[in-house]
Amino acid sequence: MGIKVNKRQGQLLSDTITQWQQQQLIDTQQAQQLRQSYHVISFDWKLLAVYSFWVAIACFILSVILLVADDYLIALVSRLINTPTSVLTALSTVLAGLLFYFGVKRRQRYPEKNVSNEAVFFFGILITAVASGFLSHTTLALHWHESIFILIPTMAYAIIGLQLRSVLVWLFALFGIGLWVLTETSYLAHDHYFFWGMNIPLRFIFVGMLIVALSTVFKPHTRFCFAKEATLFVGLIYFFNALWMLTIFGNYHSLQAWSHVKQIELWGWSVAMFFITIGAIFYGIKNNNSLIRAFGIIFLFLCLYSRYFEYFWDTLHKALFFAILALSFWAIGSRAEKIWQLGNKKE
Repeated sequence: MGIKVNKRQGQLLSDTITQWQQQQLIDTQQAQQLRQSYHVISFDWKLLAVYSFWVAIACFILSVILLVADDYLIALVSRLINTPTSVLTALSTVLAGLLFYFGVKRRQRYPEKNVSNEAVFFFGILITAVASGFLSHTTLALHWHESIFILIPTMAYAIIGLQLRSVLVWLFALFGIGLWVLTETSYLAHDHYFFWGMNIPLRFIFVGMLIVALSTVFKPHTRFCFAKEATLFVGLIYFFNALWMLTIFGNYHSLQAWSHVKQIELWGWSVAMFFITIGAIFYGIKNNNSLIRAFGIIFLFLCLYSRYFEYFWDTLHKALFFAILALSFWAIGSRAEKIWQLGNKKE
C-alpha cells in the first residue's frame, strides 16, 4: 500500500515527481511507480491523537499544579488518608518509577505508538514532581530552600530522559534547569534583582548559551543524538527571549530604577539583538539549519515591532513604518536572489 502522507506532503511529492519527469530525470513508468508508492490520507488521525493527548495532559497538569501549589490541599490530603508525607513521598516515587517502567515496556511492545508512549512518560514526569512536592513537606526537608525541590526532579528527568532516550523527559530536564537557575540565583541574591551584577534576563542569556553549547555535545549517529535538536531548541528559547527582554528592560537592579529610564537609552541592546538575529538568519541559511534560521526571523520581526511601538508609535505614521520595512526586506530579498543566481551559474 505504501507510506501514508497528509495532503500537504502528498502535494509536495506529486510536484517533485512532476518536476523530475519534466527534467527527464525519470520516465513516465518510474513516475507512475513513485506516485503509487504513497497514499494520501484524507484526515490526519496522528495529529488528532497528538492534540487529544496534549489536552488530556494539560488537564492533568492543571489538577496536579493546583494540588502541589496549595499547602492546605496537601495537608488536607494527608489528613484524609491519614498518611505521613514521608510515606506519600515514597509511594509517589514508586508510582513514578512504575509509570516509567510501564512506558518502556509499552514502547517495546508498541514502538509505532510514539504519541501515547510519550504520554505515559509524561505522567511519570508529573508524579515525580508530586513526589518532590510531598518531600518538601517532610520533617527531613523543613530547612531546605525551594530550589532543592526543583533540582531533585530536574536531575531525575535528565538521567531518565537520557537513559530512556525520551525527548519529552529530556525537555522537562532542560526547562527544569532554567527554573532551578532562576530560583537558586534569586535565593543567593536574597530575592534582589541582581545576582553577580546581572538581572534575570541577563542571567538567562548565559543559560541559553550554555544549553546551546550543550547541544553540540550530542553528535550524530551516537546514543544521545536524539537530544541534540531538543537541546538546541530550548537553548535558543532561553537566549532569544532573554535578549528580547533586555531590549525592553535593560540590565537594571529594580523595576523602580528601570521606570526612570528612557527607552532610547537601551538602544545598545536593540542594536545587539538586530545583528544577532541577522547573524542567526545567515548562519541558518548557510548551514541549512531551519531551527536557527526560524528563531532569527521571528525575533528579528519581534525586535523591529517592539522598537516601533517604543519609539515611533506616536510620531511616525504607520504606513511609513511598514513602507520602510517593506523596502528594507525587498533589498535583502533582492540581494539574496542575486547570490542564489550566482550560485546557479557556477553550478
